Amino acid sequence: MKIAIIGSGSQSPTLPPHLRELARPGVELALVQPRLSLFAFTAYERLLVDVGYVDACQQAAAEGADAIVINSFADYGIDAARAVVDVPVYGAGESALAEAADQGLFGIVTVWPASMGFLYTERLRSLRLEARCVALHHVQNEDELERLADETGVMQRMARQESDIIRTLQASGEKLMQQGANSIVLGCTCMGPIGLELQKLARVPVIEGSVAAVRAAIAGKSQPMSKDCRTHQPNLIPDLIERGVTLPSLPQTGDCPVCISTESEP
Repeated sequence: MKIAIIGSGSQSPTLPPHLRELARPGVELALVQPRLSLFAFTAYERLLVDVGYVDACQQAAAEGADAIVINSFADYGIDAARAVVDVPVYGAGESALAEAADQGLFGIVTVWPASMGFLYTERLRSLRLEARCVALHHVQNEDELERLADETGVMQRMARQESDIIRTLQASGEKLMQQGANSIVLGCTCMGPIGLELQKLARVPVIEGSVAAVRAAIAGKSQPMSKDCRTHQPNLIPDLIERGVTLPSLPQTGDCPVCISTESEP
């Protein structure tokens, strides 16, 4: 079974250890990076992020993937991807929230600031889980968005498993439990590198979306969208990207999520 994972969930150009270790005999995990990518600061940029992820899903399906995992809590382009590919598509956010809802009330803690709350509102509303979520905690200030490509940024700190960010998230999780949460959902797949450490410190399950989605893919869980809802124009997005999308370019370091990039096939 080949599972394509769309995006690394961090600045790394490779799959992180917490996902690589989910591979097993007969299960191959293959990273597919979107050809069109940028950071979804607002719903405006998100439109292009969705397009890039759908294109990557189509690429993965064409390359023989048996299942696809969208490695973002926002589940970029998931409904559109399901309308065009013939293999199951699992979203990290959808999988995490479904797993949490099975245990009753839950809380979400995220390293992104309140301005990005629209991503969580959309997922909860789309999945009809608003009533199950006791609270959404944003633990970083708005200036975090200015440090995305910096070594002092929160993603880099989590990759290094720095104790201060772990303590901050632990404290937020404790508050969510006091508000009645039976489980804690990590609100970004970039939080995966410290997911196990947070679980060790928590009194309730800590659910990380990318792991939840890969496990769902391996288990072959059913999909919520009917195959009757299919597009008759499957080449629209790949053709658009292959013809060249003109976007402003920004300096980038590695797989920087703040930077806009377009890669055309040779």
